[in-house]
Amino acid sequence: MKRNKLRPEKQGELPLIPLRELVIFPYNVSPFFVGRQGSINAMENAVSAGKEVFLVFQKSSDEDPGPEDIHPVGTIARVVQVLKLPDGNLRVLVEGHRRAFLKKVHRKNNITWGRYQIVPENEADQEELKLLMQTLKDDFRQYAGLRKKKLSREAVTGVLKAETSDKLVGSICTALDITAERKIPFLLETDACKRLEELSVFLRTENQLLTLRQGISERVKKRMERSQKEYFLNEQIKEIHKELGSEEADPTGARELERKVLALDLSDEVRAKAQIEIKRLSRLQPMSPESGVLRTYLEWITDLPWNVRTTDSRDISQASRLLDAQHYGLEKPKERILDFIAVRQLKTAVKSPILCFVGPPGTGKTSLGRSVAEALGRKFVRISLGGVRDEAEIRGHRKTYVGALPGKIIQAVKRAGSANPVFLLDEVDKMSNDYRGDPSSALLEVLDPEQNSTFTDHYLEVPFNLSEVMFITTANSLEKIPHPLRDRMEIIRVPGYTMTEKKNIARQFIIPKQKTENGLENSSIRFPDESLELLIRGYTLEAGVRNMERAISQVMRKITRNILHEQQTRPGRWVINSAALHQNQTFSAVYRKPEDAPPEISGCDMEITPEMVRRYLGKERLEDDLGTAGRPGLAPGLYYDGGGGGVLPVEARIFDGSEKLILTGQLGDVMKESAQIALSYLKANRGRFGLKAGFDRKKDIHIHVPQGAIPVDGPSAGIALSAALLSAALGIPLKTGIAMTGEITLTDRVLPIGGVKEKSLAARRRGFSTIVMPEDNRRDVEELPPEVRSEVTFLFHKSLSEALESLFPEGSFE
Repeated sequence: MKRNKLRPEKQGELPLIPLRELVIFPYNVSPFFVGRQGSINAMENAVSAGKEVFLVFQKSSDEDPGPEDIHPVGTIARVVQVLKLPDGNLRVLVEGHRRAFLKKVHRKNNITWGRYQIVPENEADQEELKLLMQTLKDDFRQYAGLRKKKLSREAVTGVLKAETSDKLVGSICTALDITAERKIPFLLETDACKRLEELSVFLRTENQLLTLRQGISERVKKRMERSQKEYFLNEQIKEIHKELGSEEADPTGARELERKVLALDLSDEVRAKAQIEIKRLSRLQPMSPESGVLRTYLEWITDLPWNVRTTDSRDISQASRLLDAQHYGLEKPKERILDFIAVRQLKTAVKSPILCFVGPPGTGKTSLGRSVAEALGRKFVRISLGGVRDEAEIRGHRKTYVGALPGKIIQAVKRAGSANPVFLLDEVDKMSNDYRGDPSSALLEVLDPEQNSTFTDHYLEVPFNLSEVMFITTANSLEKIPHPLRDRMEIIRVPGYTMTEKKNIARQFIIPKQKTENGLENSSIRFPDESLELLIRGYTLEAGVRNMERAISQVMRKITRNILHEQQTRPGRWVINSAALHQNQTFSAVYRKPEDAPPEISGCDMEITPEMVRRYLGKERLEDDLGTAGRPGLAPGLYYDGGGGGVLPVEARIFDGSEKLILTGQLGDVMKESAQIALSYLKANRGRFGLKAGFDRKKDIHIHVPQGAIPVDGPSAGIALSAALLSAALGIPLKTGIAMTGEITLTDRVLPIGGVKEKSLAARRRGFSTIVMPEDNRRDVEELPPEVRSEVTFLFHKSLSEALESLFPEGSFE
């Protein structure tokens, strides 16, 4: 069909089609049916001639309306589509273009023609027009939300995206659920601003009526639900009970809950609170929402172990054997538990300790808590606090909230079924806070022996005695635990393991476990020292043993896979010959069992050689080259964080510039201050170290700590920063094989640092044979395992000048 174009003339003559119960507005596409013969003729003429049609609205529903029966305003529209129906009628789709006044009507060749004149629009202030359009859009948005019969998304989008006043009014009037008579005034008005104002007033009136109607409907609906629904349901329940002969039934369950409360050994306060809630429950309808809330609350009261306790084990020898059987090393935590058991033998009313195991990941803190519960004969409950940021997670929600529950503490007590379990609060240093409160502050009452005997959960609203609970917390770092919370806990360090300790843990615990998990329990799989040391040093740079367990598990899986592959590629079932295995490093079979036997690996006698470790685990993870040999300006420092200890290389360079100190590598504020102290110290004592006057004049000094993706901070890098600066200034490299740690001052003092064992183990893992550290840390070194003290030489110094002299070759300062 040929596309009609809008004609530019102001007056003209077009085929006239009167409409009943429908008003077409400009810029809107609307469908309608044409059934009167005159209208059909007019439509067919317009289509064949490529003309628009003039659509007007009838005042009455007469079949053949005269000029007096037609409104004097209409819309010139383009015919988009015409579909002829089987009964001869037409289904037409038109798009309105312009408003026009009807000037004259006449008939010619059985077609009604209308002479029109385009409706003029008065010029309007554009700013006022934009403001009125935005107001009208807001009113329509409210109208669309209030309508019971929702508008289509396309209709709402068309209104909100309208850019002209004519298009906006047409889109809204098309969407309005009102009669055609009420739409005519908006088609007739020629003043654009007045037209927008009148439509806005109309919409606001409609919105008020819709809001009032909606409120009335909701109130009536609620009354129906509360009265009729409850009445009919309750009457039905009564009739059912009569038919069953149980007129004394307890529909709310209040009597059963009262019997449970009477059977419990509760305090007067808790019993009084429960009785009040039971009376309230008995007066409520069983189907009411409040009835469900009260019933859930009383069930929590009756399900908690108010006076249910387990009997503590008092056999110190048995507890010691159990702890040693499940954990290697960890002497301090074990001694503290055994001390507690010993005191319990003499005094049963002793308060349970609140312990905090602090150490790197993978050192057995969480599993040690489970072993403690087993050694004491108590129930064990673990609560993970990592990522908890809502105070209600600890104290619970008040029961007035929908879906309210007690906090994690009370939930764990119920789960344990005992008033004296062992609680493990895991990752206590990973909590955070936001607008919902600070969970670490909520823990203060839980972990304070003077307060936790009357711990009150927001949901229960009655005190619960937590004084008999043994709380054990775990953390990787103490720095992230708030001081008031840290002050309530007894800190026990769980340091990283030495090489000997790791090998013993592997042989006693990990290798037997992984053999069983990988189907090799009936085989002899041996790891000699050289293979284990290669696996630990080359593939597991950690303070704990998790990565070591993963590596051993991977070796076991490879062994299982290769044995089964050998069995499946040869007929029958095969058993491994250890002699053949050691000769050619392959899985060779020497005798066959019946073919219908199930897959099973037994009789395998194997020793894992270093070559097999490399074959199964790939190339070993080599240490980073710290470049301390023969390169000035480089110093290996030591650090300690929640993941254990490590080596922190410090680089320094001096070059022409404007006397700036440049610090890079994500250094924290404390470390930046240490760098400034180191530079100031060297300037003040340049003569002692052979530095020329003005060695930093018109020079920039750049200090960089590699591995910049990881933020570093702390005062213990002072010696390393001083050594790197002095080495860069002298152009002399440090001695090889020496690592260093220690805080410095401007007055030539070296202050003690923490994490001595972790730093010492890290230096040993990275191949350093000597460590320079403060004199005040000598007592910490004396507590290190003999293995570490025998493999590492410690140089203790009271002053920074002495420490620097020990780091440089003799004669460097002359």
